[in-house]
Amino acid sequence: MPDFMRYCQTCRLEVDRRFFRRHTLSVVHRKAKLIRAMLERNCITHAEIARRIGLTRERVRQRALQMGFADGRSRHAICRMERRRKEMAEFFVEAQRRGFAVEPLGAKSAYINGKFCVQRKACWHDVPKRHRKYTYLSICPPTGRFDFCAWKLPDGRFLILPRELTGFRQTTFNPEESERPGTASSSHYYREYIERWSLLGRPSRSK
Repeated sequence: MPDFMRYCQTCRLEVDRRFFRRHTLSVVHRKAKLIRAMLERNCITHAEIARRIGLTRERVRQRALQMGFADGRSRHAICRMERRRKEMAEFFVEAQRRGFAVEPLGAKSAYINGKFCVQRKACWHDVPKRHRKYTYLSICPPTGRFDFCAWKLPDGRFLILPRELTGFRQTTFNPEESERPGTASSSHYYREYIERWSLLGRPSRSK
């Protein structure tokens, strides 16, 4: 940079030394400080910033680009992703904690290591057996496409099943070892899939 120029860290502009002090007192500089503060603290659109500080959206966009921030479309995508991460269901939060690569799609769906996964809830279901009534967990598969479905059990654990094992409308099973493994002859093997995270592949990073 030439000796007669100075660089404004806030505005990301080169200004003539003779006019640098005048620049720092200008409206453009003061607005740039405010724009930077709002872009750094909040996930906020250029239009909202423009409305709050009394500039046009195009002026805000230009200042934001000069400061090195993403353009409006990219900011929308970043904000949308951040909102999805905050609203992620418990299964995806736990998968992320375990080191899996999670790409949220909605409140109950996400890609985990490239596999499309959904979360559903299991509930207790009373099943009469002769003169007694036993309580089992009841699960229903989701509609639509998916690679894996996870049901959150009442004790906080997750039953993780691949799509090929979800060919039922509704089924019940006992999650604990018992003389009464479930209401169907094959329901008891679901216990093997509780907390079976290895089905999703290897974590992309260590915990």
